[in-house]
Amino acid sequence: MIANKIKPKIQRVISKFPTIVTVYRDTKNEFGEPNGKDQVCEITGFYHEGTAQITVSIADKGEVKKANQKFLMVVYDELSCSIKKGDYFFLEGKKYIIKDKGNQNLLNIYFDMLLEVV
Repeated sequence: MIANKIKPKIQRVISKFPTIVTVYRDTKNEFGEPNGKDQVCEITGFYHEGTAQITVSIADKGEVKKANQKFLMVVYDELSCSIKKGDYFFLEGKKYIIKDKGNQNLLNIYFDMLLEVV
């Protein structure tokens, strides 16, 4: 019931501000050595930034930093379920690694994937 209300709103945001990325996964051979990369999927999502990360440093002096986090929001479907933690994509010349898929409230409506820039 709630999915019928939320999913169209997510799809509307993605259609207004689309970000199309090709997701890759590093592969290994039978000896565990790097063997290149495989294309997982090409997906359309909504790239956005948030300020939910707080870093505390107490070396010589106390310091609290708020850092921007990067996210890619995609609709929960068969294509987005094929993406795993550790997969990556390139956007505007930067490599983004998917640190967490972010299945919001475990409702299986959308993923708000946490990204790390490498």
